[in-house]
Amino acid sequence: MPDAAEQAVEEALDSLEQGDVARARAAYRRALEQRPDDPSVLVDLGHLALAQGDAGEALDCFGRALAADAGRADALQGLVATHRRNGRPEEALIAARRLAELEPDDPLPALEVADLALALDLLDEAEDVFRSLPPIDEDPEHAVYAFHGLIEIELRRGRPRKALDLAVDATRVDRLGRTTDVLAHVVARVFGEGGRAAPSRDGVDAALAASRAEHRRLHDEETLVV
Repeated sequence: MPDAAEQAVEEALDSLEQGDVARARAAYRRALEQRPDDPSVLVDLGHLALAQGDAGEALDCFGRALAADAGRADALQGLVATHRRNGRPEEALIAARRLAELEPDDPLPALEVADLALALDLLDEAEDVFRSLPPIDEDPEHAVYAFHGLIEIELRRGRPRKALDLAVDATRVDRLGRTTDVLAHVVARVFGEGGRAAPSRDGVDAALAASRAEHRRLHDEETLVV
């Protein structure tokens, strides 16, 4: 016979199957009345709260889950997502760093750190991450993404010559031609425009940001499949 907490969790899961998130949240709260430090229930409730835009409850749940079990990667992932959605990149970066330390062989936490470091203009930290990616991101098709990150950093530093060297290296592993416009822009910066206008800096920045987002999405999908 399941106890009251188990019954509440079962009700929460049934409610989710029926698409009733509010009822599921209420059931998880009842479960926590019986087991206030249960990290699994706290994480599940935190994600539901986040899905409904309740950042306060989400942060409370993820924080309590980590207090009960500091090794909960899913709670750290929840903190990163909550802080990101609520415009707190500094706090998101702190959680992302903890997650990357906890899962050093997973590229996704490292990419979160790099993306947030770039958002905060912490270029040295972002560079360290992009240079560390090849050993842990074993897909050869992903090598171009690390080059794109490094190119973006050198452009921000105002060092187009270094960005050019990286862009040339990127074209060697870029089978889909995603570096073509980036290379054309950097060549124009270094040598001047030729017969036609090169892609704008705004366009290149947007392309590099899209490359980072695509890289993270690919690893997000791998996590879902696993």
